Amino acid sequence: MTRRAVGGMRVFLDVGGHYGESLDVALDPRWGFEKIYSFEPAEPCQRILRGFRDSRVHIVPAGLSSRTGQATLFGAGLLGASVYADKGELGDGHVRAETIALLRATDWLRANTSADDEIYLKLNCEGSECDVLEDLLDSGVISRLRSIYVDFDVRKIPSQAHRHAIVEDRLRHHSPRFVTPDSLKSHGGGAAVREWLVLVSPHSPAAASTVRYRLGLHRPPYIWATHAARAALPRPVYALAARRFGAQARQRTGADRG
Repeated sequence: MTRRAVGGMRVFLDVGGHYGESLDVALDPRWGFEKIYSFEPAEPCQRILRGFRDSRVHIVPAGLSSRTGQATLFGAGLLGASVYADKGELGDGHVRAETIALLRATDWLRANTSADDEIYLKLNCEGSECDVLEDLLDSGVISRLRSIYVDFDVRKIPSQAHRHAIVEDRLRHHSPRFVTPDSLKSHGGGAAVREWLVLVSPHSPAAASTVRYRLGLHRPPYIWATHAARAALPRPVYALAARRFGAQARQRTGADRG
């Protein structure tokens, strides 16, 4: 079992919350997280994340970055939404853009966590992972982190791809306790996050909390629906339904705001 410092808490930071794919994994009581923060700047995604029913969850309606301020999020609500307009997955530019809030990673960590906390950081934020890591490395606050999972989506952004090797090399020299999807058997998504946590954060949960989690009582209706559909439908049919449902959800959100 992993031990934390006396007086500290076990904390999970989910940077790039989207529709709760990693949040659903982090809520498994076997990891023993006492506070879970999900950073998600896109309003369509925030609506779904707020449906998670667990007192440990705190939704932060902002993106984590190297500065505090505002930015434009291209493809808001999409899995590949990014503050970088030239990200390949965003297509021909006919995507929803949203003005979002940014928080400097170092400032947020200093204000909301303790040096005694045992902090696990998951970064899947479509290019902003380099902004976050550079800021934490420059300030030295990265020393507060027990382990890091980072998906280097910056490789998909022509204007930023050169930063990948530089940041990963700095991270390797300063904080060897990090993994990427490439270093795991499960190459991305919730399965990779679970594999990472199995490696770094074993814990012995109470039976009651385990039963509640297995029953899915913490999940919002959207997550219930996707889990049921994934189990019941052939993979091609599920993929088509997921794309259509997600598009309709974003359209409804836009209508609600209008």
